[in-house]
Amino acid sequence: MRIPYVVGRWVNDRSHYGRHRLFSYLLNTPDTATWIVGARRIGKTSLLRQLELLADRAGGPLTPLFWDMQGCESSGDLSSELFLAIEDSEPRLAVTGLHIAELEGMDALVILRRLSRALAASGRQLLLLIDEAEALINIAQREAAWLARLRRALQDPALKTMMASTKLLVRLNELTADWPTSPFLFGFNMANLWSLDADSAVALIEQRQSDHPVRVEAEVIEEILLHTHRHPYLIQFLCQRLYEEDSSGQGYLRPPTEQDLEPDHLLGGFFLIDFQQLTRIERRILLAVGQRTLTTEQELLADLADENPQRIRTFLWGMEKLGHIRRMFDQLAIGNEFLRRWLLEQRDRLERMNETLMAEESIEEMLQIGYTREPAYYRVEVERIEREYDRLRQSALTVANGQRAQVLSELEHLNRQLNSARRDYELAQARQQQPTLA
Repeated sequence: MRIPYVVGRWVNDRSHYGRHRLFSYLLNTPDTATWIVGARRIGKTSLLRQLELLADRAGGPLTPLFWDMQGCESSGDLSSELFLAIEDSEPRLAVTGLHIAELEGMDALVILRRLSRALAASGRQLLLLIDEAEALINIAQREAAWLARLRRALQDPALKTMMASTKLLVRLNELTADWPTSPFLFGFNMANLWSLDADSAVALIEQRQSDHPVRVEAEVIEEILLHTHRHPYLIQFLCQRLYEEDSSGQGYLRPPTEQDLEPDHLLGGFFLIDFQQLTRIERRILLAVGQRTLTTEQELLADLADENPQRIRTFLWGMEKLGHIRRMFDQLAIGNEFLRRWLLEQRDRLERMNETLMAEESIEEMLQIGYTREPAYYRVEVERIEREYDRLRQSALTVANGQRAQVLSELEHLNRQLNSARRDYELAQARQQQPTLA
């Protein structure tokens, strides 16, 4: 029996589902440096790999380069990995006329400068896709001057940088707070990576892009969406448990049982790492929400009455963005059923954990910036999708009959994106208008 769901490795192309709005934003944003923040197993590597594929296929001015920093301990390690990445991408870099072999042994800063300038001379722009950027924390502790030069290179308008990591990367701001300019992450626009949209989540459950789609009853789909909150890893984790085949070999998903919803040792390890990366106040919020199946924001504020309400709302916003908390029936709940059960099981241990990896001040400053900018971000996104929708609607008037069905399908897809973006914009505006309690 071949189970079609992929758990534990990155995917792209037909195996990748959703993120359409985010891909469109990332590929078209005028920002030259973006920090993509997500919890573990949310699909950061898959996102970058899909960006690489989309930019390569688009035939536009962007030339993608995937740079994996995992395991790098020094600038020398980073330089070696960058050269290997260039070797892997040699066919698409042929336009530069560079002799790739001559870059071996060079410092990454020199390589980036030569590569970006060579592409610019060819009318192209380097799209640098950095994975596992947490490696830069060690570099900051050992080679601060080199890291400062790397920051300048990554924010150079001659290239476009997309850097993915967990929020632990905010420690760079703590380690570089005494820089004469500004901390490392200032200048990077922050984009959060979380749940799939509902259509994409259902498509993933049913494996619509696969050669072997899976039969799933509507009630089972609803249960999967409810328990996973459209988290791509958890969807596939649960679907893998539910997958069976009938006598003809057709795959289907049975209804989930209580046992199917229990996190295993590996999943519990991921949750523990995420918990360790929470600040003190975030841990208090998570444990307070976890005490009840559903809780109101007012009940949460009462539980944490010793904290400033607006401060709680800022951190709560960040936890929603990363999927630790969700809204259900206008109330707060734990982000997914697996996490809820793990929190109940581990509660006594978690309440005794006092050590933290992150200073609240560092992440709070980044959250305040994101919280303040969110309405403007969604307004720009709504305007972009509206322009794309109008352009496609005009082209539908003159398209040949054989292509009309495809254009109408694309219009319907864009309309769903537009409605979703408008809802996000309205929610962001409503949050900004909440009264600040004394």
